[in-house]
Amino acid sequence: MRELRPTYLPVDLVSRTVYEPGGLAQCDLWFPEADIPLGYGQGGRPPVLVIVSGYSGMITARMLPSRQTNDLIDGHWRLLTGWGAVPKTLVWDNEPGVGRGWPTSESAALAGLLATRIHFCRPRDDPEAKGPVERANGYMETSFLPGRTFAGPGDFNTQLAWLQNANRRRDRMIDARPLDRWEADRAAMLAIPPVDPPTW
Repeated sequence: MRELRPTYLPVDLVSRTVYEPGGLAQCDLWFPEADIPLGYGQGGRPPVLVIVSGYSGMITARMLPSRQTNDLIDGHWRLLTGWGAVPKTLVWDNEPGVGRGWPTSESAALAGLLATRIHFCRPRDDPEAKGPVERANGYMETSFLPGRTFAGPGDFNTQLAWLQNANRRRDRMIDARPLDRWEADRAAMLAIPPVDPPTW
């Protein structure tokens, strides 16, 4: 019985996923609880594309004009070229502008250009499948947003320079500072192709 029992035990729901350097980054849209002036007396809450590297926990983010495919493509390009590297896999949770189960033609073209792949989480997937990026969204909601005002989306993106300090804090999930693990992480990633940014 002692030998057979482990074979039939259910999956441990609290086990941790181990991330390899350069392996993947989790992507998500964060909708900040803040009204952003959009011009002509209008305001709104545009989405923020958040990308978190699995191994180092490095966070990057950018407010986008919309969640349409072309804006998401542009956001990916800007954030990944800011890193100067591309993770081997980008993990998404079935965002319509990126794809549902399979990428949109534009997202597939971007993945081909970057030589990466897009993985879509299954409905009701393991919570750890998107845990780091969900934690990053919550962290920005509670630590970046309070007490700030924004003149518009451009000002919001300028103030996201705050992430440089945030990436220096100790992350208890990886028991390290993202910045300390970043060089090994980025060294294992793919190179940014030497081409002009995509336009669709």
